[in-house]
Amino acid sequence: MQKNRSLKVLRAKHGLTQEAIAKQLNISRQYYAAIENGETAGNIQFWAKLQKALSVPSEEMWGLINNEEPAQV
Repeated sequence: MQKNRSLKVLRAKHGLTQEAIAKQLNISRQYYAAIENGETAGNIQFWAKLQKALSVPSEEMWGLINNEEPAQV
């Protein structure tokens, strides 16, 4: 699995540390870091919580789940 750079970019765009987003999602920082670093894919509950917490559109969330680079406009 490769690193989820888009997830890191999204987190940074919201001005959040791994610790802060993990706390907001009620998960451990280690679990969040493992997803961001590509060590695990994350479960459906994680992605649903993240989408809701950061108000991410469905298309963007699908790209994050599939570790796709964000579209350039």
